Amino acid sequence: MKISLQHIIALALSALTVARPLVAQSTAAQRTTCAYAPSAPWVQRQALFFDDSKHTWSDDTLRTALLSAAGITGDLRAPVNYGVQFVGVEAKLGAGADAMIARLKALGAQRGSVWPTRSVVGAAGVHAVYLLSQRDTALGRSALHRMMEAGPDESPAIDVAVFEDHMRLIWGRKQLYGTQFNRTSDGKTTLAAMEDSAHADLRRETAGLPPFKIGTCLAKTWK
Repeated sequence: MKISLQHIIALALSALTVARPLVAQSTAAQRTTCAYAPSAPWVQRQALFFDDSKHTWSDDTLRTALLSAAGITGDLRAPVNYGVQFVGVEAKLGAGADAMIARLKALGAQRGSVWPTRSVVGAAGVHAVYLLSQRDTALGRSALHRMMEAGPDESPAIDVAVFEDHMRLIWGRKQLYGTQFNRTSDGKTTLAAMEDSAHADLRRETAGLPPFKIGTCLAKTWK
């Protein structure tokens, strides 16, 4: 059977259409136009970590308080963290945030205290700790240490990476992963000071961050 040139071209175009990555979306209020595949390793890694369907945490009361304080009202769905933050722009928190920050500071200062890890408050609870801890520099130092100490099974690697970049800038150092951006009054987006940018994608892959090219695109189109 003879196959026409037009048929071959049509088949090729059809294959390209199927293989085209979907458009990335954050929340309803923060949609982007940067393409990524939902099957990308960084998305799948987040989906696996932030799946709380098995209810394996031990402290429901603390988890509920953390979620309320951080303003988390529903299940977390990947991507939970896109690895994009703007210097000086604070996330909107929920009721009781100040009281919970004070409680976390007290926990962080106590040796031997039970820190809210994934086993204690679930993945969403740990993400709440990440959001709350960035509001207070003193808490940020101890929380980052506790999250690093707990390891990637208990604290999401992507949250730890973004948090470390955030704290490094506060300490007057350069970021490592390229997650922190500045935005001028006229809307121009620039990457904050970064160390060893040549190996950024290697570090980002280890942390479960999207490739640097996608991260930069997200930052430039973030609303």
